[in-house]
Amino acid sequence: MSGLSQAGRQVARIAVRQASSHSHDSQAVWKEINRLGSEGKWDNVNNMPKMFLFGNAKQEATSAYRAINKDPDFFRQSPYGQYLKIVWRLTLLFGIIKAGTVVYDFAIPEEQRLKYKYRNHGHHGHDEAHH
Repeated sequence: MSGLSQAGRQVARIAVRQASSHSHDSQAVWKEINRLGSEGKWDNVNNMPKMFLFGNAKQEATSAYRAINKDPDFFRQSPYGQYLKIVWRLTLLFGIIKAGTVVYDFAIPEEQRLKYKYRNHGHHGHDEAHH
């Protein structure tokens, strides 16, 4: 019984240490990043999680990235933000083009838009005699 109660005290002591603000190690994030780097989960060149991580590995790497990244920019909060930014800009470009064409079709009458279709073709019918 004494072994169980001693283990219970150690678990409680660890929980209190983790909840205490005084025991927070300022280097803990960098130690975590070093561990992730040695496990192959961290891209040291770009200082972000490696691409295409899944499950617990992705969660660990992303939490470490968010701990060091305090940028309020939406696209820089995520390690995949640079790719999301490209997709967002392309989607926005195509959306603006589509909205422009819809407004143009709505605002300009068809006869004005399609001048070539509705132009006067002259008298090229069968009335003229061709010799």
